[in-house]
Amino acid sequence: MKDENAQEASTSGSNIYYSLRGALAGPVAGVCSRFITYPPDTIKARLQIQGASPGGGPARYSGTWNAVAQIARQEGLHGFYRGFGAVALGSVPANMAYFGGYESAKSLVPAEWGMAGDMAVGAAAQLVAGVVFTPIDIIKERLQVAPLMAGAYSYSGPLQAAQELVRANGPLGLLKGYWATNAVWLPWNILFIAFYEASKRAAAGSGTSSGNNSGGRTGSAVAGEAEAGPEAASSSSTSSSRTSSSQARDEELSPVVLALCSAGSASLAGLLTHPADVVKTRLQVLSACEAHARVTAWSLAKQMWAKEGARVFMTGVGARILQLAPGTALSWVIYEPVKRFLSPPER
Repeated sequence: MKDENAQEASTSGSNIYYSLRGALAGPVAGVCSRFITYPPDTIKARLQIQGASPGGGPARYSGTWNAVAQIARQEGLHGFYRGFGAVALGSVPANMAYFGGYESAKSLVPAEWGMAGDMAVGAAAQLVAGVVFTPIDIIKERLQVAPLMAGAYSYSGPLQAAQELVRANGPLGLLKGYWATNAVWLPWNILFIAFYEASKRAAAGSGTSSGNNSGGRTGSAVAGEAEAGPEAASSSSTSSSRTSSSQARDEELSPVVLALCSAGSASLAGLLTHPADVVKTRLQVLSACEAHARVTAWSLAKQMWAKEGARVFMTGVGARILQLAPGTALSWVIYEPVKRFLSPPER
């Protein structure tokens, strides 16, 4: 009985530790990646909203590179970083929530669940982080597309934008589009984590490693640990086996391989979820206008289909991939080493 209690206490302590480790390492990775990839995110938001901007008339930008040229010429560097203050201020709690949720779920989901377990981890991370990310997303996107809104609103900065949201709609105004946001990022995270973990297992199984295999342990051996299933689980806690085998596998993989796994997974997940992202962006931005104050994601999607056709749902996909692929790669390449650095020394 004492052994069982000790094991339960140890498992509980490990779960708390993994959550805290993710919460500490996440913000470091998040702030660095968002600064690098914010300009493509601004371009993506403007391309997605221009077909519905109150100013009407022809689209201002003909495509991604035309948007880059016009913003650079007319607004300079500041134009690409509109609303970044909201992201910088909110990035720490948002990434603490996301990576803390990711590590918590990873330590709790049984290893034998396989890819279904990876999908559950991705869903848990997003559900925890969505409450923090949504207000940041709304403020960021309204500031990003302000030049296209024909004076429908004018904010001096992130703080005023937040105050206006609360004044107009109450505190819940900060969560406008929460479910629309999750309609994008919940499936994106489910797909991304599943693709990412699967690609890391494949890379480890092929022997693609950092070359620092201690004690002759190869990538395939680590992959074998990750997929040992119930037999391995019977000798230790199934919840912790997913985390420990994943950590061992990550230590075997070089930063280049981790970057390729995360960038490829993010791009594929982004492509599959892009239509929902277009609707989400318009909902969060247009709700600031009186004429669209009560619009829903479904009614907005039907209006877009009728007015602009099916192609509108892929507007800005190139800019989104340009933002997602390097941003996600940078986040995880920074996150994994920082997470290892925060690990306790081996005894």
